[in-house]
Amino acid sequence: MNTNIETRSPGRTPHDGGKQGQANAPQGYLPESIWNELVALLKEHGRKATRQNKIVGHETTDSRRESLVRSFRDLRMLGYKLETVHNLQQRHIRALATSWEERGLSSSTIANRISCLRALSIWIGKPGMIQKAADFVKNPNSVRRMQATTEDKSWSAAGIDILPMIKMIEEHDWRVGLQLTLMLTFGLRRKEAVMFRPMRADLGGAIRVRDGTKGGRERVVPIGSPQQLAVLDFAKSKVKTVNEHIGHPDLNLEQALRRFNYVLSKFGLTHKSLGVTSHGLRHQYLNDLYEKLTGVPSPVRSTNITAEIDQLTHDLARSRVSQDAGHNRLGISNAYIGARPLIKISSEEVARQARIRALIAKDNLEECERQELLDLVAPTQSAIPAKG
Repeated sequence: MNTNIETRSPGRTPHDGGKQGQANAPQGYLPESIWNELVALLKEHGRKATRQNKIVGHETTDSRRESLVRSFRDLRMLGYKLETVHNLQQRHIRALATSWEERGLSSSTIANRISCLRALSIWIGKPGMIQKAADFVKNPNSVRRMQATTEDKSWSAAGIDILPMIKMIEEHDWRVGLQLTLMLTFGLRRKEAVMFRPMRADLGGAIRVRDGTKGGRERVVPIGSPQQLAVLDFAKSKVKTVNEHIGHPDLNLEQALRRFNYVLSKFGLTHKSLGVTSHGLRHQYLNDLYEKLTGVPSPVRSTNITAEIDQLTHDLARSRVSQDAGHNRLGISNAYIGARPLIKISSEEVARQARIRALIAKDNLEECERQELLDLVAPTQSAIPAKG
């Protein structure tokens, strides 16, 4: 599968003032000199992460290019006609952020655009120019991204009978059906499923996800059920060589992704029609995984029940969810399974814990104090199940 995507010049991009660009990007002339500088900087630095010593994916580089082009076009529309990207200053960032706020852009969009400009500031030798995104907006909430989902985005939550639906898709296009099955069974992203090479991925007791990953971050997903093993074996039966993927051999990556989207839309599997996207199968896998590990539904599915399990069990399940999703941060799990509610502690419990700490801190306890300490910790001890 050919994964190369051509880098377009301003004259050929759909954002240059044509009818297609009117719906997708702000209009405004971008000088050739600015474009050439951006291309040169992206070629030299675009694959580098700004805060870690690692390489970012091609999609991130493409996103940076599009975002920076939009930002400099916006600046020209606001009356700032910079002749070189090296003239970028804080006042330009502030003007852009204000404009984006007034236009009602989402918090994630504004934060992402400022993040791209922060990367550019480092590339042009001004590393301290852009610190926190909140410093450049009137309302800090406009760049505060919600990390925890408040909506179950899995297919089952939308009332879709998943297996029969995938079965119908398999009869129409077995490759897309298998790609969806991989997303449901291993929590793969769409691109990872399209590029999946089953023979190379098989590690015996786990699969190695490497092609199409976000930011090029490989991960290992354990095989913990006969169903997962059966899906992997079936995928392996569909290829003949170690390096063969399950995508259509006559399509490049961009075409294969378009084919994937087309088939899903044909069956109404869009946010507009049925209220879901293919990414909902990833949510399905991760929420089901949490419930399998803890024995209770995830926070986004049942807040009250989740609040009853102990914090360690909850955190261990979150860790596994983050690992299988391909993220390093524990908190990212909340984007899939939701956030556990904070348990409000009564004033009596606060006083009890303070007294316990005070007694433990004393070197020598009187007999009455020892008895008091035993009485104070008794509720905690009774909550621990007896062994046997």
